[in-house]
Amino acid sequence: MNKIQSFSRLIGAAGVHAHERLIARRLGIIFEVPLLIAALWILLLWWANRGMDHPDQDIYDLALWGLFVIETIILSLAVKDTAYYLKSNWLNLLIIALGVPLLFGLPVYFGAFRLLRLVIIFTLLMHVSSRVRKMLSRNELGATLVATVIVIILSGIMMAALDPAIKSPWDGIWWAWVTVTTVGYGDIVPESHVGRALASIIILFGMGLFAMLTASFAAFFIRQDEEKIITTEEAELDQLTSIEQRLTRLETKIDELIELKNNSEESRPEDP
Repeated sequence: MNKIQSFSRLIGAAGVHAHERLIARRLGIIFEVPLLIAALWILLLWWANRGMDHPDQDIYDLALWGLFVIETIILSLAVKDTAYYLKSNWLNLLIIALGVPLLFGLPVYFGAFRLLRLVIIFTLLMHVSSRVRKMLSRNELGATLVATVIVIILSGIMMAALDPAIKSPWDGIWWAWVTVTTVGYGDIVPESHVGRALASIIILFGMGLFAMLTASFAAFFIRQDEEKIITTEEAELDQLTSIEQRLTRLETKIDELIELKNNSEESRPEDP
């Protein structure tokens, strides 16, 4: 187990282990899609409300909580080692426990929904970062571009939700794009301590991500040149193979003619 997997297990968001059953791993990927959508949606709501409680927020929190309940139950039944899965994903159990007051209409009084929302956002981001790590490990341009877009969108929306100096998600996404590419225009700058702390993490992550993106572009163009060379060599090899086959047939024909001539000379009657 590498350091990243150990860290993910330590914080309770390891997901399905790579050595688990195929059905469990596929179900884990299927659940990542609604979880990613939920991460974007909850961040957008957070930005829109700016700390104010929306009348329908409790219903949304309950639906999101139910999604974690369903995921935990299904994956616990699908994996071979249920105890290991639950230990590695104890954040899901914490979310389920924090969401129980929602069923009784008590989150506003106890403030449970605020803590629940923070834990859910952290867990969803860990799910997304795990998927991004797997995509980057492929060393492919397409996967790297998709991972970059995911990181920029999530970082931008989160910054817009956390920092009052960033007025909209679009400004946040623009700030994240400028930050990840290490351009740093300075037209949009986080002002709060939380925003600056998040910016520090994104800056460090962006340096590595942009380096991966640059390397993927270089590998893509090198691969294109290699494919052209390989295509040319394959065409030349086909020509050489065709010439070799023709020479073989020609040699066979000459041998047949020589043999026919020899047979003809042997069958000719001798002169008296």
